[in-house]
Amino acid sequence: MKRVMTNTLLAAALAIGPAAALADGWYIGAKAGYMATDANGFDDATNAGVVLGRDIIGLVVGDVSLEGEYTTTIDDGKAGLNDWEIDTLGGYAVFRSAGPAYLKAKGGIVRSDISVNGASDASTDTSAGLGLGLSLGLAQLELEYTRINNDLDDIDFVSLTVNFF
Repeated sequence: MKRVMTNTLLAAALAIGPAAALADGWYIGAKAGYMATDANGFDDATNAGVVLGRDIIGLVVGDVSLEGEYTTTIDDGKAGLNDWEIDTLGGYAVFRSAGPAYLKAKGGIVRSDISVNGASDASTDTSAGLGLGLSLGLAQLELEYTRINNDLDDIDFVSLTVNFF
């Protein structure tokens, strides 16, 4: 059921995005990437999700945005003989430098729920990320590294995002 919901959200983001009738400054996106934990014996999981953001301050050197992000595991990682997965829900302050090719920096708070073989542990912690982006008309393509601090072990999320304005 979770995968059906995620696939529906991703399809909606990709379908709505190019025709984005979003108000000025708003954007919607789809993202996917690898979640890796520092815990011994854990292999990468693959997550996908949606992004909703709004530019709030335009500066000569770039833009400041507020961004919400939800991701869920679409391909479980392995933890020994068990599977593991992670759901994340985060809020970020984001800076993108000016220009068609740009740098991205973000920081915020993330709620992460890690499940190993059905047993889960949820925590709310800080998160920060860096990335590179390319503006393509009404869309942005971003390659990003995000560090999610977690009570169990820190998580590294390397993702590719497509945002539509």
